[in-house]
Amino acid sequence: MGNPASVIRKRTEKRRKRYEQRLGPGVYLPKDERLAYNAEVEKAAAAALKEKKERDAARAKAKAAKPKKKAEDAPAPPAEKAEKPAKK
Repeated sequence: MGNPASVIRKRTEKRRKRYEQRLGPGVYLPKDERLAYNAEVEKAAAAALKEKKERDAARAKAKAAKPKKKAEDAPAPPAEKAEKPAKK
């Protein structure tokens, strides 16, 4: 049977999860809280994007500044081993 209050709570949680999955995070919050939450999420996303662009630019700059190796400076490939004669 189960506790009816628990069953109702689980049902509402499932409904909220479906709404959130379909409509985005914070959809089940009251309107003023939802707007504040969405603003914070947008700020965080913008900050993450800005940080990623800066990191990518720094990597590209470091890669461009790095001198290219010449063929003379590259280590020689390992010498191939002599084949062993097959056993008879």
